[in-house]
Amino acid sequence: MEVILLFKVNNLGDSGKIVKVKSGYARNYLIPQGKAVLANKKNIESFQAQQVKLKEENISKLLIARSRAEKVQKIKSIVIPSKVGKENKIFGSVGIRDIIKEMSQIGIKINKKEIKLPNGVLRHIGEHQVIFQPHNEVCEYFIVNIIPKK
Repeated sequence: MEVILLFKVNNLGDSGKIVKVKSGYARNYLIPQGKAVLANKKNIESFQAQQVKLKEENISKLLIARSRAEKVQKIKSIVIPSKVGKENKIFGSVGIRDIIKEMSQIGIKINKKEIKLPNGVLRHIGEHQVIFQPHNEVCEYFIVNIIPKK
């Protein structure tokens, strides 16, 4: 199935490119997410007319993502207190929701999809590196420091 990409998709192509993908991937992911449309004659003609507008939208989204990444870069690290058991292992785990809650207290709004935990949920005290990715082209790292709760 051929689709026209409306946004840059990793490992697939840039905006405006016509790519061939499996029909299930197009029907279940690309089209519902608004990342692509079917590549028929009507859509190709309308897309060429709207391509300038889409490029401007993509540029504005990229600029917003960069400014948000700069805010995260300024804080560099956050501290999350947690109950600790034996061997510096915390009770439960610290996940994306806990990180979002702590960031919102600082004044930075983050969506759940923008945080990536490279090693899964955090289960030990200490410093852990977390990825903030608000856009495909913008990626920022910050530290989550888990300390024992008194």
